[in-house]
Amino acid sequence: QFSPIDEDTQGAGFKGAYAGKQERSHGVIGMLEVIASDFDRTNRHTDEAEQKAHEAFVESDRIMRAEISGKETKIALDQEDLKTTRNKIAQGLDDLQSEQSLLDGALKRLEELKPTCIDTSMSYADRVAKREEEVAALKKALCILDTNSVEAECSP
Repeated sequence: QFSPIDEDTQGAGFKGAYAGKQERSHGVIGMLEVIASDFDRTNRHTDEAEQKAHEAFVESDRIMRAEISGKETKIALDQEDLKTTRNKIAQGLDDLQSEQSLLDGALKRLEELKPTCIDTSMSYADRVAKREEEVAALKKALCILDTNSVEAECSP
């Protein structure tokens, strides 16, 4: 029998050296060059973006740390102010309580003394008459004590 393989015994079946498709080779190499330049450009842009992002992160990290430190200091100061204010309030309440006790005592004493100061058993006319009698008695006592006749009312 006859085999097609037996016919093809003289190389690869080409005449002359294989040179490839030279007219299309520029397109493939050009495409590889475009791919390589795109990769380099993307790599550069990515590196720049990463550098800018790192700088922004470092700056914001510094700002945040400074703000956190300031706020922690403010919290500590506010807590001290709160403690001082609470102490002042407690002292003020103690002072208020003692002053209220003194006021209550004074009001109680005033209520105890009020009946002796206000005698409502006498009418106004009676009180005026009694007061005039007291004044006359005081003038008489003054004249008795005035032995040198210094007072004009006591002169004979």
